[in-house]
Amino acid sequence: MRTAKVEQSAPSKPPRLLAGELTPEVVCDWDNTCTTYFMHKDIEAADQVKMIAFGMLDARLHTWYLAQRAILDAGTFNEYMTALKSAWLEKHWDIKLRRKVLGSQQGNHPFYEWVLELQNQNALLYGGTSHLDNDQLWNQLEANICNELTIPVLRANLADDLTLREWIEEIKHLDDKRLDDLAAHKKIAEELFKSSKRNISSNNRPSSSKTYTSSTCLGSLTEVEQILLSKHRGCFKCRKFYVSHQSKDCPNGAPEATNYKSLMEADALTAKPKTRTVAAVTPVNAVMPTSTIEEVSDSDDDLCIAPLETAHLIWPCLLTGPSINYFEHVDALIDHRSHLVLIDENIVTKLGMRRRKLHTKIEAKSAFTDSVSLPFSFSEYVLLSPSSLNNDWTSHTIHAIVALGLSVPLLLGGPFLQHNYLVIDHETRTCISKNSQYDLLNAPQRIQRVTKAHPSRRDVLHMRKNVIRELKGALGPQYHKVKQHATSKSNDITSVLCRRIDTLAFIEDNKEHLERLDKEMRRKYDDRFPEDIPHIDELPTDIVH
Repeated sequence: MRTAKVEQSAPSKPPRLLAGELTPEVVCDWDNTCTTYFMHKDIEAADQVKMIAFGMLDARLHTWYLAQRAILDAGTFNEYMTALKSAWLEKHWDIKLRRKVLGSQQGNHPFYEWVLELQNQNALLYGGTSHLDNDQLWNQLEANICNELTIPVLRANLADDLTLREWIEEIKHLDDKRLDDLAAHKKIAEELFKSSKRNISSNNRPSSSKTYTSSTCLGSLTEVEQILLSKHRGCFKCRKFYVSHQSKDCPNGAPEATNYKSLMEADALTAKPKTRTVAAVTPVNAVMPTSTIEEVSDSDDDLCIAPLETAHLIWPCLLTGPSINYFEHVDALIDHRSHLVLIDENIVTKLGMRRRKLHTKIEAKSAFTDSVSLPFSFSEYVLLSPSSLNNDWTSHTIHAIVALGLSVPLLLGGPFLQHNYLVIDHETRTCISKNSQYDLLNAPQRIQRVTKAHPSRRDVLHMRKNVIRELKGALGPQYHKVKQHATSKSNDITSVLCRRIDTLAFIEDNKEHLERLDKEMRRKYDDRFPEDIPHIDELPTDIVH
């Protein structure tokens, strides 16, 4: 778990205690930062804990505060810090830290660096019983300085009325002088060591005069020796036969005069490489002069001979197009010697890819110069983006020339390799992307999950028409019955409307007559409609008919 950290954008802004493990250093930093904030904002003692409590961003500390919020808010900030240390710091951390301070020694460290480290550790104990006062810290420093510094301190005979700070400054000067002397002695020792190494190497180097004497003691070549060396490709300096160098660049040097023997023809024949003689016979049975062929040594069986052929680099990939709603599995041939990307016309037709016209036709012919096949040309191309079987890697969009009768479904040449930053290693049979380090030819084994392509709007409309056509074929009789019923119903509505129109026309034409009949009927049955009949809202509710 990482260590917690205290952040504060400005002294007048509330500090934040980030999540992490609390250490004495972090708690001390949190205490100092909060105190600085209280001073700049002039926050009263009763509100200090409330103002900084929610700056503890660790969920554990936040929950701890909420569980005893009333107690912590009612207390002082010092009580809050005491509770925080007791709850979240290691048990007896102050005692362990005090023992660490008391057991510390200067050792090989510079005196002042060691003092600063002890003072920082002792500062974490401030306010507790484990804190060392100046006298205790002074005794600790004086008792644990290094042995090399003890004698200089005693010889300095420092005054007794010095303060701790003044005493530390005096000891620092003495220690700096000790370190300077130590560095100077080390430099002198290194120079002496380098000088001794140079002397040893010069003593072990062979003397040039001795070599010169050895070569001069050897007599000059005789006329016979010169002829032998010239005849048998020898060197006039090292006097060896059948060598590949000359005297001006001879790496061997002149031979020793004490062991030298005059050169003989037998020496040349012994040094001559072994050969075998083969007679060459012409078709006319004339015997020609013999010629020499270098004899095959026993090590010829170990020669590294390239294989006659190697397997093709086949990449199983996925393609899709407007005519299908799935991915088509295609075995593509990767050929870095091809300057084009070719795709078979049958694949283009099956996938329904959009064909585009080339601005200029591309002419091609057979690789065999004596082939009887006629030259052919390419005039169309498509855009495609093949992907791996596990869809972990997808190619950038590339141009593929449409080829009729291609021997492979897809041939991926130089444009595919260059555009996707692919590097082929024929020895390990890999094709690795420099960007993602994905190996096309050795993909990780995993369950293939082929994702269906989302249909286009045109495909959706086409499928909708097919569904409607299928429904009409399957529900033909029911469709006609429903249509007839709707037609008959519409006829009934028409007749009703006609009758209603006639009725309204009759009423309009006989309006006066109908009003007169209405008055007569009211007068005739006047006793049936008395004027004192109460309103329906005023009728009694306790009478049941």
